[in-house]
Amino acid sequence: MHGPGAIRLSASIACGLLAVYQLLRLAAKACSGAQCDNYIPISLIVPVAILVAVAVTGWIAISQARLERSPWAMVLWAATAVGVVGPVAAAAVLRDQPDILVPVAMALFLATPLAALLFSRRSAPQPR
Repeated sequence: MHGPGAIRLSASIACGLLAVYQLLRLAAKACSGAQCDNYIPISLIVPVAILVAVAVTGWIAISQARLERSPWAMVLWAATAVGVVGPVAAAAVLRDQPDILVPVAMALFLATPLAALLFSRRSAPQPR
């Protein structure tokens, strides 16, 4: 699958994973005792899945922009760098401050799917 549909699907998956992570954080906050241990593996896997989904979204959007020779390619490269490298750098800098790290990382992660969605809307064929 290529084109705007693939970009929108990939961006939707990335945003969906971000929503799942937030729901897991709320559930983990409400738990107590040994049952909280169940959230540990998931809380490690979901951010990695988000990182992969963001990188794939960026790659698909950049590929489409380059195929179209669109100036959006540079914007998408920058957004993908922010969305992939930014959260990792934020985790290194804010590792002892999870209450600050999570919203910062979420905002950085969102840069790529939002830019990709904007690009897909601009590059979508216009109705006649």
